[in-house]
Amino acid sequence: MLILHHLFIGLIAGIVLAVLFSNKRAVFYAAFGAILPDLFDKPLGQILLSETVNWGRIYAHTLIIAAILIVSGLILLHTNRKRILLLCMGAGVLAHQLGDAMWEAPVNWFWPFLGPFPPSSEIYPPIPDGYLPYLYVASWMLAVIAGTAGMAVLYRHLGTYLSGENRGMRILTGTGIVLAGTGTILLVKYLIWDMFLTGPWANYFGTMYLHELLSISEWTYGLASLILILLFLDYPVRFAETTKKRIIRVCGAGVVIMSLLLLILTGLGFSIDAVYSELIWRFLAAAGLFAGGIVLLYFGNRISALPNEADCPKR
Repeated sequence: MLILHHLFIGLIAGIVLAVLFSNKRAVFYAAFGAILPDLFDKPLGQILLSETVNWGRIYAHTLIIAAILIVSGLILLHTNRKRILLLCMGAGVLAHQLGDAMWEAPVNWFWPFLGPFPPSSEIYPPIPDGYLPYLYVASWMLAVIAGTAGMAVLYRHLGTYLSGENRGMRILTGTGIVLAGTGTILLVKYLIWDMFLTGPWANYFGTMYLHELLSISEWTYGLASLILILLFLDYPVRFAETTKKRIIRVCGAGVVIMSLLLLILTGLGFSIDAVYSELIWRFLAAAGLFAGGIVLLYFGNRISALPNEADCPKR
């Protein structure tokens, strides 16, 4: 599965864990764990080990890593109920591995017990020239979004200096926020376009990026994930609890409806989500949306009122 699918499933797993442990931070811990395998293995396997392994599902996609995180997390949880980081990250990593159907690559999943990682012979074709202008625009859009988000975070924490009486401090703070946002935009654009889409690894990362843009389910996963993250971070507006619950329920209902449409259209033979070459993956992508939407509908009234880690009692 693609990265936004993993992020959404991690958020959903985190919501369940947050309700179980009465700690809202479980959402972000599990979400980070759900994208961690790709953040670690893709650059390692596709760049540093491209001449030998040439695959992005290696160390962080192994069952032993998920087991170590989960077992360590359970031990820490037994000593202090606030210490949920490792357990939630382990749950996110395991959810990622299940989403990638790692049982179909048993040597990798059960590493090192079945031997070393086998080399991959998969070859990714170059990006069609007709898509390059769209990818270029998309890279700038993502860069601007990242820069704007960075400036919003800085403004949230440094806004008092902008409204203070010290003129010099206001100028320095405002200039720093603008420079940080501009630097973020240029850095993200460079990483996406100059390094991954037109650099030496353009075939693989360009193909993955193109799949993200062409997948209806990935757009749904991404939009739903963005809504949930902004709600839980109280960005850019602090909504009332009743409003948050209503937004989560609407988001859940929308996700369920979209998943049913994808399932019906896929079942009727329409080429929906054709970025997944096998039909089973299209059904799984839609099924993940459906399951996530049900969780949002069921837990929507409970998740927004949960305390953060600092408010949780020790055990």
